[in-house]
Amino acid sequence: MVLGLLAPSMGASDWAGSMVKKMHREYGVDQDRALQITNQVRKLAASPDIKALEEAGLLSEEFVSELIQDLIALLNEQDERTIEGRWNALAKDRGIYDIVGADALLYDPAHNGLNPDKELVADSGESITIQEAMITAWREEIPIEVIPGGFRLGNTEFRTGNGSQTTLSQHADEFDQDGLHDQLSRDLRRSRLVVDGDLLALEDVGFSPKASRQDCVLAVAATRRHIIEHGGASRDDILEALVPEKNYPLGINGAQARAKGFEYKFQQQWWADVVAPGLRSLADIREPTNDSGMWLSKESMTGGFDSETTVGTILDEGYLYEIAYRDDNEEQRVVGYHEEIRRPSAKPLKGPPVFRFQPIVGNSPITIRLPALRELHPISLEQLSDQIWTSAIEELVSVADENAEQIPLRDVEVVLEAVQNDQIEAVTALQFIASVFGEREDVRQTVADELEGELLAQLDLLTDQEQAEEMAECLGIVAEVAPARVLDAVPAMASAADSTTLETRRWLLYSLSNIADTYPEELLPAVEILVESIEKSDENLRTNALSSLGKIAQGYPDATGDISVSLGELLSSDDALVRANAAGLLGDIAQTNPDTVIDLAPELAESLTAEDEETRVHASITLVRSGEANPEAVRDEHEQLTAALSDSNPTVRANACTLIGNADVPVSIDQLQLLKDDPNERVRDQAAWALERIS
Repeated sequence: MVLGLLAPSMGASDWAGSMVKKMHREYGVDQDRALQITNQVRKLAASPDIKALEEAGLLSEEFVSELIQDLIALLNEQDERTIEGRWNALAKDRGIYDIVGADALLYDPAHNGLNPDKELVADSGESITIQEAMITAWREEIPIEVIPGGFRLGNTEFRTGNGSQTTLSQHADEFDQDGLHDQLSRDLRRSRLVVDGDLLALEDVGFSPKASRQDCVLAVAATRRHIIEHGGASRDDILEALVPEKNYPLGINGAQARAKGFEYKFQQQWWADVVAPGLRSLADIREPTNDSGMWLSKESMTGGFDSETTVGTILDEGYLYEIAYRDDNEEQRVVGYHEEIRRPSAKPLKGPPVFRFQPIVGNSPITIRLPALRELHPISLEQLSDQIWTSAIEELVSVADENAEQIPLRDVEVVLEAVQNDQIEAVTALQFIASVFGEREDVRQTVADELEGELLAQLDLLTDQEQAEEMAECLGIVAEVAPARVLDAVPAMASAADSTTLETRRWLLYSLSNIADTYPEELLPAVEILVESIEKSDENLRTNALSSLGKIAQGYPDATGDISVSLGELLSSDDALVRANAAGLLGDIAQTNPDTVIDLAPELAESLTAEDEETRVHASITLVRSGEANPEAVRDEHEQLTAALSDSNPTVRANACTLIGNADVPVSIDQLQLLKDDPNERVRDQAAWALERIS
């Protein structure tokens, strides 16, 4: 083996010998453990995969040379305890594992509980565990690979039992239909798999070239059987039940995954590269609408239903259905969505279960007893005819709001395309999209830019009496999860917030309060309308306006103007959120204008006895921030401050001590003495400090 990346004066053996010495000094490891690292680097340097990627321009030519020149430094960047663990982390971090696969990783003796506990036996009677085999493999550089029922270490085969077993991995690697069918039939007789001609559709699937094609087919067939036998199964259910790293290893990767502790990575690749593509090609298996959903057998969705559970599983996997049922001995077909029957009186006490569906075109809900339900197929919006498309979206807005997880991403994209092309009423489409956008991260990552553009393009709807509320709701939902997406809409929202209906104003102020959390400076143009809103009688408007102004005042204390008197009136509001936000906003104002706030000392002191804890805490903070502007005003409230020393909240108790010390408030020395034994350290410290001041 030649390392063309080494310096001209140093060969591969010289480099390895030098590196072994360095690793001994750096990590205290013996020669065998150091050599396993250098051997991995040397293998990478000669790997045809690496060379092919370099020639294709997909990998830097410095990829391996960095390993050779800076190996110790690169290992030291990793946090694992052992050199094997450091190498494995480096291999994953630099993408070596993604290129080479499991062969790039080493057995790490620091892993606990990751090795199989079953002993495997050779024909000679010699026994060994996988853990022992893996240690031997990396110490002595002996090849290790999985074989049916065990593994081969060097030239010795170890199995869980006697006898050999013919498997598809021993057939030719090309797709042999006759051989495949014969082998699967033998597996069937051993009760391992359910096999029929449908599996021959896998001929057109391009599986990973790193695994035997027949092994891939076996894995898909086993997964299909599990789905059929259980009436459906999710990806996580399948991975847990089949244990692919143990039962469907696809070459040596599975056993290495189990022994080296990277089962999760192997499982995800096994699923994404082999099983999911295979299942999608099968005519009798239906893919779920989301990654965590249920894969279903299409047989379970037709021909009548015996089980309420089966129907429930199908309903969980969709939101819009094609429904076939018998009505007066005639078969009817409709497209609609499921409506939960919530009134107990509407459910039969005896007899078959009942399901209710709402057709999406102009009909009353239909109630179907289980024997009459013949077919139930989840469908997408693209499958609907143009004549009913708009009415379907209108009906499905409420469904999207309640069952966002069941809406396929593709349906969201289709609706967005329709509104961009003026094929559907904008506000209805935006309601549908926003409802799913607010609940789904995958939707936010995919359509955020286009949704933002469409929202900004439709801001004129805020001045439309019939559509303003729906448009404001869309902005509110988006502002809650992605406030940056509605920043350019702030001027339009501020303008509309003073001229629309109450419900529309509520949504607009809710949007502004969400924007204020991260972008308070963007709300400076809206300060005037926010100030006006705190004087409205509606508690919802007041709460959101106060919250927004509080966030603005933290960064721009002068921006809110002199609103202390109005805030003081709100300290006695019946709404706890309004009281707490008013007290908190006064605290923000007090940082730069304490003189105006301390004039409210009686109201703030009264707030120290409020029922809700948040108001008491905010009032105590506000008094501390403004109290130095007029200590006499604080001293006049000695009765409320004395009571605050017994508050259940330690922040209130500590701030009361601070106020007493700052203003020399006449209180009982004995009560302060008691607080020197308070369970809260800050209270104890402030009580001791106050005693020193007033003594």
